[in-house]
Amino acid sequence: MNTNKGYVAFVGAGPGDIGLITNKGIECLKKADVVLYDRLANPRLLRFTSKDCTFIYCGKLPNNHIMRQEKINETLVEEALKGKYVVRLKGGDPSVFGRVGEEAEAITKYDISFEIVPGVTSSIAASAYAGIPVTHRDYSTSFTIRTGHACKKNEAAIHHEPKQEAIGDTIAYYMGVKGLPGICENLLAQGKSSDTKVAVIEWATLGKQRVVEGTLKTIVEMVKEAELGNPALTIIGDVVQLRSSIAWFEKKAFYQRKLLIAKSSSEESLLERYFSKNGAEAYAFPTLKAIAHSYTTEELQLIVNAERLIFASAEGVEFVFSQLFKADYDLRDLPRQIEHLSDKTRKGLEKRGIRSIKASYDKRSAIFIGNERTIEKQIFSDNLLALPSHTIQIDERFHEVNKRLLTEDCWETVIFPNKQSVDLFLQEWRKFSERNPMELSFAAIGQSVKEYAAKQGFKHIDEQVQQELDNQDWKREC
Repeated sequence: MNTNKGYVAFVGAGPGDIGLITNKGIECLKKADVVLYDRLANPRLLRFTSKDCTFIYCGKLPNNHIMRQEKINETLVEEALKGKYVVRLKGGDPSVFGRVGEEAEAITKYDISFEIVPGVTSSIAASAYAGIPVTHRDYSTSFTIRTGHACKKNEAAIHHEPKQEAIGDTIAYYMGVKGLPGICENLLAQGKSSDTKVAVIEWATLGKQRVVEGTLKTIVEMVKEAELGNPALTIIGDVVQLRSSIAWFEKKAFYQRKLLIAKSSSEESLLERYFSKNGAEAYAFPTLKAIAHSYTTEELQLIVNAERLIFASAEGVEFVFSQLFKADYDLRDLPRQIEHLSDKTRKGLEKRGIRSIKASYDKRSAIFIGNERTIEKQIFSDNLLALPSHTIQIDERFHEVNKRLLTEDCWETVIFPNKQSVDLFLQEWRKFSERNPMELSFAAIGQSVKEYAAKQGFKHIDEQVQQELDNQDWKREC
Protein backbone atom coordinates (compact mmCIF):
# COMPACT_ATOMS: atom_id res chain seq x y z
CA MET A 1 0.00 0.00 0.00
CA ASN A 2 1.28 3.46 -0.95
CA THR A 3 1.65 5.37 2.31
CA ASN A 4 2.34 8.61 0.44
CA LYS A 5 -1.20 8.86 -0.87
CA GLY A 6 -3.03 11.98 0.09
CA TYR A 7 -6.58 12.52 1.28
CA VAL A 8 -9.74 13.99 -0.22
CA ALA A 9 -12.43 15.82 1.73
CA PHE A 10 -15.70 16.45 -0.10
CA VAL A 11 -16.96 19.54 1.71
CA GLY A 12 -20.41 21.07 1.55
CA ALA A 13 -19.98 24.84 1.29
CA GLY A 14 -23.59 25.53 2.20
CA PRO A 15 -26.01 27.64 0.15
CA GLY A 16 -23.97 30.87 -0.15
CA ASP A 17 -23.88 32.75 3.14
CA ILE A 18 -20.40 31.90 4.45
CA GLY A 19 -21.77 31.66 7.99
CA LEU A 20 -23.66 28.53 6.96
CA ILE A 21 -20.63 26.32 6.34
CA THR A 22 -19.97 23.83 9.14
CA ASN A 23 -17.04 24.08 11.56
CA LYS A 24 -15.77 20.79 10.19
CA GLY A 25 -15.84 22.23 6.69
CA ILE A 26 -13.73 25.19 7.82
CA GLU A 27 -11.26 22.81 9.50
CA CYS A 28 -10.85 20.95 6.20
CA LEU A 29 -10.20 24.21 4.33
CA LYS A 30 -7.54 25.21 6.85
CA LYS A 31 -5.72 21.90 6.27
CA ALA A 32 -6.03 21.96 2.48
CA ASP A 33 -3.07 21.87 0.10
CA VAL A 34 -5.43 22.09 -2.89
CA VAL A 35 -9.05 23.23 -3.22
CA LEU A 36 -11.20 22.42 -6.24
CA TYR A 37 -14.24 24.71 -6.19
CA ASP A 38 -17.07 25.66 -8.50
CA ARG A 39 -19.32 28.64 -9.14
CA LEU A 40 -21.91 27.68 -6.54
CA ALA A 41 -19.42 27.59 -3.65
CA ASN A 42 -18.94 31.08 -2.20
CA PRO A 43 -15.33 31.98 -3.14
CA ARG A 44 -14.98 34.02 0.06
CA LEU A 45 -14.58 30.65 1.81
CA LEU A 46 -11.18 30.25 0.14
CA ARG A 47 -9.85 32.80 2.61
CA PHE A 48 -9.91 30.11 5.29
CA THR A 49 -7.07 28.30 3.53
CA SER A 50 -3.35 28.75 4.19
CA LYS A 51 -1.36 31.13 2.01
CA ASP A 52 0.32 28.17 0.30
CA CYS A 53 -2.90 26.43 -0.74
CA THR A 54 -3.57 26.06 -4.49
CA PHE A 55 -6.99 26.90 -5.96
CA ILE A 56 -8.45 25.10 -8.98
CA TYR A 57 -11.64 26.58 -10.41
CA CYS A 58 -13.98 23.96 -11.89
CA GLY A 59 -16.22 26.44 -13.67
CA LYS A 60 -14.97 28.25 -16.73
CA LEU A 61 -11.46 27.45 -17.92
CA PRO A 62 -9.34 30.00 -19.89
CA ASN A 63 -10.73 28.59 -23.17
CA ASN A 64 -14.26 29.19 -21.83
CA HIS A 65 -15.20 25.50 -21.67
CA ILE A 66 -16.69 24.12 -18.49
CA MET A 67 -14.28 21.76 -16.75
CA ARG A 68 -15.81 18.39 -17.56
CA GLN A 69 -16.63 15.91 -14.81
CA GLU A 70 -14.05 13.45 -16.10
CA LYS A 71 -11.34 16.11 -15.81
CA ILE A 72 -12.43 16.95 -12.25
CA ASN A 73 -12.21 13.28 -11.32
CA GLU A 74 -8.74 13.00 -12.87
CA THR A 75 -7.55 16.12 -11.06
CA LEU A 76 -8.74 14.83 -7.67
CA VAL A 77 -6.82 11.62 -8.23
CA GLU A 78 -3.68 13.36 -9.54
CA GLU A 79 -3.45 15.78 -6.62
CA ALA A 80 -4.18 13.13 -3.98
CA LEU A 81 -1.56 10.78 -5.44
CA LYS A 82 0.99 13.55 -4.92
CA GLY A 83 0.36 13.12 -1.19
CA LYS A 84 -1.74 16.28 -0.86
CA TYR A 85 -4.75 17.05 1.31
CA VAL A 86 -7.40 17.87 -1.30
CA VAL A 87 -10.70 19.63 -0.64
CA ARG A 88 -13.49 19.40 -3.17
CA LEU A 89 -15.66 22.37 -2.21
CA LYS A 90 -19.26 22.06 -3.39
CA GLY A 91 -22.22 24.39 -3.01
CA GLY A 92 -24.94 23.23 -0.62
CA ASP A 93 -24.59 19.60 0.43
CA PRO A 94 -22.27 17.47 -1.73
CA SER A 95 -24.69 14.53 -1.61
CA VAL A 96 -27.66 16.50 -2.99
CA PHE A 97 -27.17 16.79 -6.75
CA GLY A 98 -23.49 17.41 -6.07
CA ARG A 99 -22.07 14.42 -7.95
CA VAL A 100 -20.13 13.36 -4.89
CA GLY A 101 -20.97 9.75 -5.64
CA GLU A 102 -19.23 9.88 -9.02
CA GLU A 103 -16.18 11.66 -7.66
CA ALA A 104 -15.85 9.38 -4.63
CA GLU A 105 -16.11 6.33 -6.89
CA ALA A 106 -13.31 7.70 -9.06
CA ILE A 107 -10.83 8.04 -6.17
CA THR A 108 -11.71 4.72 -4.53
CA LYS A 109 -10.31 2.98 -7.60
CA TYR A 110 -6.90 4.25 -6.45
CA ASP A 111 -7.44 3.33 -2.80
CA ILE A 112 -7.36 7.03 -1.78
CA SER A 113 -8.85 7.79 1.64
CA PHE A 114 -11.65 10.33 1.78
CA GLU A 115 -14.53 11.73 3.80
CA ILE A 116 -17.78 13.50 2.98
CA VAL A 117 -18.56 16.57 5.08
CA PRO A 118 -22.27 17.43 4.77
CA GLY A 119 -23.41 20.97 4.18
CA VAL A 120 -26.63 22.92 4.66
CA THR A 121 -28.62 21.92 1.61
CA SER A 122 -29.57 24.83 -0.64
CA SER A 123 -33.28 24.17 -1.04
CA ILE A 124 -34.04 24.24 2.69
CA ALA A 125 -31.77 27.26 3.25
CA ALA A 126 -33.21 29.14 0.29
CA SER A 127 -36.73 28.57 1.57
CA ALA A 128 -35.79 29.69 5.07
CA TYR A 129 -34.15 32.90 3.83
CA ALA A 130 -37.21 33.61 1.69
CA GLY A 131 -39.51 33.18 4.68
CA ILE A 132 -40.87 29.81 3.55
CA PRO A 133 -40.66 26.81 5.91
CA VAL A 134 -40.64 23.66 3.75
CA THR A 135 -42.93 21.91 6.23
CA HIS A 136 -45.77 23.23 8.37
CA ARG A 137 -48.44 21.45 10.41
CA ASP A 138 -51.25 23.20 8.53
CA TYR A 139 -49.84 23.14 4.99
CA SER A 140 -47.18 20.50 4.41
CA THR A 141 -46.21 17.20 6.00
CA SER A 142 -43.84 16.05 3.26
CA PHE A 143 -40.96 17.52 1.27
CA THR A 144 -39.63 16.35 -2.09
CA ILE A 145 -36.33 17.34 -3.69
CA ARG A 146 -35.96 17.10 -7.46
CA THR A 147 -33.48 18.22 -10.07
CA GLY A 148 -34.77 20.69 -12.61
CA HIS A 149 -31.82 20.09 -14.91
CA ALA A 150 -32.34 17.05 -17.10
CA CYS A 151 -29.60 14.93 -18.59
CA LYS A 152 -29.93 11.84 -20.78
CA LYS A 153 -29.78 9.49 -17.80
CA ASN A 154 -32.33 11.24 -15.58
CA GLU A 155 -34.69 12.83 -18.10
CA ALA A 156 -37.17 9.98 -17.89
CA ALA A 157 -37.06 10.03 -14.08
CA ILE A 158 -37.77 13.76 -13.96
CA HIS A 159 -40.84 13.54 -16.15
CA HIS A 160 -42.33 10.31 -14.80
CA GLU A 161 -45.90 10.40 -13.58
CA PRO A 162 -46.00 9.19 -9.96
CA LYS A 163 -49.09 8.71 -7.92
CA GLN A 164 -50.47 11.91 -6.43
CA GLU A 165 -49.40 10.94 -2.89
CA ALA A 166 -45.79 10.47 -4.08
CA ILE A 167 -45.49 14.05 -5.30
CA GLY A 168 -45.13 15.58 -1.83
CA ASP A 169 -46.85 18.62 -0.32
CA THR A 170 -43.76 20.80 -0.88
CA ILE A 171 -41.43 20.29 -3.84
CA ALA A 172 -38.02 21.86 -4.39
CA TYR A 173 -36.45 21.91 -7.84
CA TYR A 174 -32.73 22.59 -8.17
CA MET A 175 -31.42 24.58 -11.14
CA GLY A 176 -34.78 24.57 -12.89
CA VAL A 177 -35.11 28.03 -14.46
CA LYS A 178 -34.63 26.86 -18.03
CA GLY A 179 -36.88 23.86 -17.51
CA LEU A 180 -39.54 25.74 -15.53
CA PRO A 181 -42.22 25.59 -18.26
CA GLY A 182 -41.86 21.81 -18.46
CA ILE A 183 -41.85 21.46 -14.68
CA CYS A 184 -45.12 23.39 -14.37
CA GLU A 185 -46.77 21.49 -17.23
CA ASN A 186 -45.84 18.13 -15.72
CA LEU A 187 -47.04 19.03 -12.23
CA LEU A 188 -50.37 20.18 -13.65
CA ALA A 189 -50.61 16.91 -15.56
CA GLN A 190 -49.87 15.02 -12.32
CA GLY A 191 -52.82 16.62 -10.59
CA LYS A 192 -51.48 19.80 -8.98
CA SER A 193 -53.88 22.78 -9.07
CA SER A 194 -53.01 25.71 -11.37
CA ASP A 195 -53.31 27.95 -8.29
CA THR A 196 -50.58 26.06 -6.42
CA LYS A 197 -48.15 28.60 -4.95
CA VAL A 198 -44.63 28.82 -6.41
CA ALA A 199 -41.55 30.83 -5.42
CA VAL A 200 -38.32 31.01 -7.42
CA ILE A 201 -35.31 32.11 -5.34
CA GLU A 202 -32.17 33.37 -7.09
CA TRP A 203 -28.74 33.51 -5.32
CA ALA A 204 -30.34 32.35 -2.09
CA THR A 205 -28.94 33.49 1.30
CA LEU A 206 -26.74 36.19 -0.26
CA GLY A 207 -27.33 39.94 -0.34
CA LYS A 208 -28.22 39.66 -4.04
CA GLN A 209 -31.01 37.17 -3.32
CA ARG A 210 -34.19 37.80 -5.34
CA VAL A 211 -37.54 36.07 -4.95
CA VAL A 212 -40.41 35.91 -7.44
CA GLU A 213 -43.77 34.53 -6.29
CA GLY A 214 -46.56 33.21 -8.43
CA THR A 215 -48.58 30.09 -9.19
CA LEU A 216 -48.08 27.13 -11.50
CA LYS A 217 -50.14 29.11 -14.01
CA THR A 218 -48.29 32.45 -13.75
CA ILE A 219 -44.73 31.79 -12.53
CA VAL A 220 -43.11 31.15 -15.93
CA GLU A 221 -43.99 34.60 -17.27
CA MET A 222 -43.14 36.29 -13.96
CA VAL A 223 -39.67 34.74 -13.86
CA LYS A 224 -39.10 35.68 -17.48
CA GLU A 225 -40.20 39.26 -16.81
CA ALA A 226 -37.91 39.53 -13.74
CA GLU A 227 -35.03 38.00 -15.76
CA LEU A 228 -34.14 35.54 -13.03
CA GLY A 229 -31.42 33.04 -13.84
CA ASN A 230 -29.45 30.22 -12.26
CA PRO A 231 -28.44 29.53 -9.58
CA ALA A 232 -32.06 29.45 -8.48
CA LEU A 233 -34.29 27.16 -6.42
CA THR A 234 -37.95 26.64 -7.19
CA ILE A 235 -40.24 25.94 -4.21
CA ILE A 236 -43.75 24.67 -4.94
CA GLY A 237 -46.55 24.21 -2.43
CA ASP A 238 -48.99 25.89 -0.07
CA VAL A 239 -46.16 26.81 2.35
CA VAL A 240 -45.16 29.58 -0.06
CA GLN A 241 -48.08 31.68 1.19
CA LEU A 242 -46.38 31.93 4.61
CA ARG A 243 -43.76 34.17 3.03
CA SER A 244 -46.11 37.16 3.22
CA SER A 245 -46.04 37.05 7.02
CA ILE A 246 -42.64 35.62 7.98
CA ALA A 247 -40.21 36.85 5.30
CA TRP A 248 -37.29 38.27 7.32
CA PHE A 249 -34.17 38.56 5.16
CA GLU A 250 -35.59 41.35 2.97
CA LYS A 251 -36.20 43.46 6.08
CA LYS A 252 -32.50 43.88 6.79
CA ALA A 253 -31.27 47.46 6.46
CA PHE A 254 -28.88 46.85 3.55
CA TYR A 255 -30.76 44.09 1.74
CA GLN A 256 -29.73 43.85 -1.94
CA ARG A 257 -27.18 46.63 -1.58
CA LYS A 258 -23.96 45.76 -3.45
CA LEU A 259 -20.98 47.10 -1.51
CA LEU A 260 -17.25 46.74 -2.06
CA ILE A 261 -14.93 47.18 0.91
CA ALA A 262 -11.51 48.43 -0.18
CA LYS A 263 -8.70 46.70 1.69
CA SER A 264 -5.18 47.76 2.56
CA SER A 265 -4.47 44.99 5.07
CA SER A 266 -4.52 41.20 4.87
CA GLU A 267 -6.66 40.97 7.99
CA GLU A 268 -10.28 39.86 7.68
CA SER A 269 -12.59 42.75 6.90
CA LEU A 270 -14.97 43.50 9.76
CA LEU A 271 -16.87 45.80 7.44
CA GLU A 272 -17.57 42.97 5.00
CA ARG A 273 -18.93 40.84 7.83
CA TYR A 274 -21.02 43.69 9.24
CA PHE A 275 -22.73 44.69 6.00
CA SER A 276 -23.24 41.05 4.90
CA LYS A 277 -24.87 40.36 8.25
CA ASN A 278 -27.19 43.28 7.57
CA GLY A 279 -28.35 42.02 4.19
CA ALA A 280 -25.84 43.44 1.71
CA GLU A 281 -23.85 41.64 -0.93
CA ALA A 282 -20.46 42.78 0.36
CA TYR A 283 -17.02 41.89 -0.95
CA ALA A 284 -13.66 42.93 0.47
CA PHE A 285 -11.28 43.70 -2.39
CA PRO A 286 -8.47 43.16 -3.17
CA THR A 287 -7.44 40.00 -1.34
CA LEU A 288 -4.08 40.51 0.31
CA LYS A 289 -1.56 38.33 2.09
CA ALA A 290 1.02 39.20 4.70
CA ILE A 291 4.60 37.99 4.31
CA ALA A 292 6.53 38.09 7.58
CA HIS A 293 9.80 39.97 7.77
CA SER A 294 12.55 37.63 8.93
CA TYR A 295 14.35 39.35 11.80
CA THR A 296 18.07 39.05 12.34
CA THR A 297 19.46 38.34 15.80
CA GLU A 298 20.53 41.99 16.01
CA GLU A 299 17.03 43.25 15.19
CA LEU A 300 15.45 41.03 17.84
CA GLN A 301 17.92 42.39 20.40
CA LEU A 302 16.99 45.93 19.42
CA ILE A 303 13.31 45.10 20.05
CA VAL A 304 13.82 43.60 23.52
CA ASN A 305 16.28 46.35 24.53
CA ALA A 306 14.06 49.22 23.38
CA GLU A 307 12.77 51.80 25.83
CA ARG A 308 9.29 51.32 24.37
CA LEU A 309 7.60 49.56 21.43
CA ILE A 310 4.88 51.01 19.17
CA PHE A 311 2.84 48.47 17.20
CA ALA A 312 0.98 49.67 14.13
CA SER A 313 -1.09 46.52 13.46
CA ALA A 314 -2.39 43.31 15.00
CA GLU A 315 -0.69 41.39 12.20
CA GLY A 316 2.64 42.89 13.22
CA VAL A 317 2.08 41.75 16.80
CA GLU A 318 1.71 38.13 15.69
CA PHE A 319 4.75 38.17 13.42
CA VAL A 320 7.04 39.82 15.98
CA PHE A 321 6.02 37.74 18.97
CA SER A 322 6.21 34.42 17.13
CA GLN A 323 9.79 35.18 16.12
CA LEU A 324 10.75 36.42 19.57
CA PHE A 325 9.48 33.23 21.20
CA LYS A 326 11.24 31.06 18.62
CA ALA A 327 14.44 32.88 19.59
CA ASP A 328 13.83 31.93 23.26
CA TYR A 329 12.62 35.35 24.42
CA ASP A 330 9.44 35.65 26.48
CA LEU A 331 7.25 38.37 27.96
CA ARG A 332 9.75 39.09 30.74
CA ASP A 333 12.30 40.22 28.16
CA LEU A 334 10.07 42.88 26.61
CA PRO A 335 10.14 46.63 27.36
CA ARG A 336 7.73 47.72 30.09
CA GLN A 337 5.99 50.23 27.86
CA ILE A 338 4.22 48.86 24.79
CA GLU A 339 1.91 51.08 22.74
CA HIS A 340 -0.72 50.56 20.05
CA LEU A 341 -2.08 52.68 17.20
CA SER A 342 -5.54 51.11 17.00
CA ASP A 343 -8.04 49.20 19.11
CA LYS A 344 -7.54 46.16 16.92
CA THR A 345 -3.82 46.22 17.68
CA ARG A 346 -4.59 46.65 21.39
CA LYS A 347 -6.77 43.54 21.28
CA GLY A 348 -4.01 41.65 19.50
CA LEU A 349 -1.61 42.54 22.30
CA GLU A 350 -4.16 41.58 24.95
CA LYS A 351 -4.38 38.10 23.41
CA ARG A 352 -0.66 37.85 24.11
CA GLY A 353 -1.23 38.84 27.73
CA ILE A 354 0.02 42.42 27.31
CA ARG A 355 -1.71 45.62 28.38
CA SER A 356 -0.72 48.45 26.06
CA ILE A 357 -1.43 52.19 25.97
CA LYS A 358 -2.38 54.49 23.10
CA ALA A 359 0.73 55.47 21.14
CA SER A 360 2.28 58.84 21.82
CA TYR A 361 5.00 60.44 19.73
CA ASP A 362 7.02 62.10 22.47
CA LYS A 363 10.78 62.62 22.56
CA ARG A 364 11.63 59.34 24.24
CA SER A 365 13.25 56.77 21.99
CA ALA A 366 11.06 53.97 20.65
CA ILE A 367 10.89 51.29 18.02
CA PHE A 368 7.97 51.58 15.61
CA ILE A 369 6.83 48.23 14.17
CA GLY A 370 4.53 48.14 11.13
CA ASN A 371 4.23 46.79 7.61
CA GLU A 372 6.62 48.13 4.99
CA ARG A 373 4.00 50.23 3.22
CA THR A 374 3.02 51.96 6.48
CA ILE A 375 6.66 52.70 7.27
CA GLU A 376 7.29 54.10 3.78
CA LYS A 377 4.43 56.60 4.20
CA GLN A 378 5.46 57.73 7.71
CA ILE A 379 7.87 60.55 8.49
CA PHE A 380 9.74 59.54 11.61
CA SER A 381 11.60 61.75 14.06
CA ASP A 382 15.16 60.92 15.08
CA ASN A 383 14.02 59.25 18.30
CA LEU A 384 12.00 56.58 16.44
CA LEU A 385 13.54 53.56 14.78
CA ALA A 386 11.22 51.84 12.31
CA LEU A 387 11.39 48.07 11.83
CA PRO A 388 9.12 46.28 9.34
CA SER A 389 7.06 43.39 10.69
CA HIS A 390 5.78 42.23 7.30
CA THR A 391 5.01 43.17 3.74
CA ILE A 392 1.51 43.23 2.22
CA GLN A 393 1.17 41.61 -1.18
CA ILE A 394 -1.67 41.03 -3.61
CA ASP A 395 -2.86 37.42 -3.35
CA GLU A 396 -2.80 36.44 -7.01
CA ARG A 397 -4.66 33.20 -6.32
CA PHE A 398 -7.85 35.30 -6.15
CA HIS A 399 -7.47 36.80 -9.64
CA GLU A 400 -10.01 34.34 -11.08
CA VAL A 401 -12.43 35.11 -8.23
CA ASN A 402 -11.98 38.88 -8.57
CA LYS A 403 -12.49 38.84 -12.32
CA ARG A 404 -15.72 36.92 -11.90
CA LEU A 405 -17.18 38.80 -8.94
CA LEU A 406 -16.31 42.28 -10.18
CA THR A 407 -17.94 41.67 -13.56
CA GLU A 408 -20.90 39.43 -12.55
CA ASP A 409 -22.44 41.98 -10.19
CA CYS A 410 -23.25 45.65 -10.69
CA TRP A 411 -21.51 47.07 -7.62
CA GLU A 412 -22.96 50.33 -6.30
CA THR A 413 -20.63 51.65 -3.61
CA VAL A 414 -17.07 51.29 -2.38
CA ILE A 415 -16.13 51.84 1.27
CA PHE A 416 -12.68 53.22 2.09
CA PRO A 417 -11.35 52.55 5.63
CA ASN A 418 -8.18 54.61 5.07
CA LYS A 419 -6.20 56.52 2.42
CA GLN A 420 -4.08 53.51 1.52
CA SER A 421 -7.18 51.56 0.60
CA VAL A 422 -8.13 54.20 -1.99
CA ASP A 423 -4.82 53.85 -3.85
CA LEU A 424 -4.81 50.07 -3.73
CA PHE A 425 -8.43 49.83 -4.86
CA LEU A 426 -7.81 51.98 -7.93
CA GLN A 427 -4.64 50.06 -8.75
CA GLU A 428 -6.36 46.67 -8.64
CA TRP A 429 -9.84 47.57 -9.94
CA ARG A 430 -8.52 48.39 -13.40
CA LYS A 431 -7.02 44.91 -13.73
CA PHE A 432 -10.43 43.23 -13.58
CA SER A 433 -13.05 45.70 -14.74
CA GLU A 434 -13.42 48.05 -17.70
CA ARG A 435 -16.00 50.08 -15.80
CA ASN A 436 -14.93 53.55 -14.69
CA PRO A 437 -14.50 53.24 -10.89
CA MET A 438 -15.65 56.84 -10.47
CA GLU A 439 -19.16 55.68 -11.40
CA LEU A 440 -19.32 54.04 -7.98
CA SER A 441 -20.66 55.91 -5.01
CA PHE A 442 -18.35 55.92 -2.01
CA ALA A 443 -18.24 56.19 1.76
CA ALA A 444 -15.24 56.56 4.04
CA ILE A 445 -14.17 56.26 7.64
CA GLY A 446 -13.04 59.71 8.76
CA GLN A 447 -13.14 63.12 7.12
CA SER A 448 -9.56 63.02 5.86
CA VAL A 449 -10.17 59.72 4.03
CA LYS A 450 -13.37 61.12 2.54
CA GLU A 451 -11.49 64.17 1.27
CA TYR A 452 -8.69 62.02 -0.12
CA ALA A 453 -11.15 59.82 -2.05
CA ALA A 454 -12.83 62.93 -3.47
CA LYS A 455 -9.42 64.25 -4.51
CA GLN A 456 -8.80 61.02 -6.44
CA GLY A 457 -12.02 61.57 -8.39
CA PHE A 458 -14.83 59.88 -6.44
CA LYS A 459 -17.84 62.20 -6.52
CA HIS A 460 -20.99 60.64 -5.09
CA ILE A 461 -21.30 59.86 -1.39
CA ASP A 462 -23.58 56.98 -0.41
CA GLU A 463 -25.49 58.69 2.38
CA GLN A 464 -26.98 55.52 3.88
CA VAL A 465 -23.62 53.79 4.18
CA GLN A 466 -21.81 56.95 5.27
CA GLN A 467 -24.30 57.52 8.08
CA GLU A 468 -23.70 53.95 9.29
CA LEU A 469 -19.95 54.54 9.31
CA ASP A 470 -20.24 57.93 11.03
CA ASN A 471 -22.47 56.48 13.75
CA GLN A 472 -19.89 53.71 14.23
CA ASP A 473 -22.69 51.14 14.51
CA TRP A 474 -20.47 48.62 12.75
CA LYS A 475 -17.79 48.96 15.43
CA ARG A 476 -20.23 48.32 18.24
CA GLU A 477 -21.64 45.24 16.56
CA CYS A 478 -18.27 43.77 15.54
